[in-house]
Amino acid sequence: MGLKENWWRFNYQIFRHTFIPVAKRALLLSSRVEGEIPITRPIMLAPVHRTSADVFAIADVTGEFISFVSTDSFGHNAPINFVQKNMTTAMGTVIWQESGTDNPRKRAVELAKDVEDRLDRRLITAAFTQGEYQYDSVDSVEEGLIGLLKRYQDRHMRQKGHELRIPIVPVGIEYDRKGRGLEQSAVGKWIAKWIPFTPNWTIPALRTRITVRFGTPHYFDGQTPRELTELVMKEAADLSGIPYKA
Repeated sequence: MGLKENWWRFNYQIFRHTFIPVAKRALLLSSRVEGEIPITRPIMLAPVHRTSADVFAIADVTGEFISFVSTDSFGHNAPINFVQKNMTTAMGTVIWQESGTDNPRKRAVELAKDVEDRLDRRLITAAFTQGEYQYDSVDSVEEGLIGLLKRYQDRHMRQKGHELRIPIVPVGIEYDRKGRGLEQSAVGKWIAKWIPFTPNWTIPALRTRITVRFGTPHYFDGQTPRELTELVMKEAADLSGIPYKA
């Protein structure tokens, strides 16, 4: 497992058992899960990306260590960006250096190296293939990370001489209260106006019940990365109770 991975797991579990319970109590949130993550490792989760709470909701309903793919352009102010980036790095999150490296090809190479490191470690990796928050529907998908998974499997076949089938699991997230949540409420607007360095997070409304649903594992089986991405995200949208419009 190694010292680095043990450090990731330690920080991740500390976060799960400290920050998440406090946030749930403060916002009067509740969560539940339907289905489960298959025991195969490595594995990739493909959740919808509706709010800033998605990552925490998935972490809350599983006892598993999950390495998420994130971005360094978080959309907040500089102090919050610094804290968030260092926290996620400490928990083994794959940081997508979107603005940190000017050369797009070099960025892609660095991302591939980081993701493949997690796959080599036989971890659960979670990737938001929508690329941005889309609260009411799945409006777009990006097949780049699932394409990276296909290349990883093909290279394994060439080097090892046997097939590696990595499951891709659609993950639905349903929020039972409508609307965009706390950020559009009077309380949220007051906080954003009067409290310095408030993060630009999309937070569920008070008393929201969050349901995380794990769907059926999918494999390439002759499909292109684009075809598989669309299939997986259609199921993830259906599990979330929102339309797929991509």
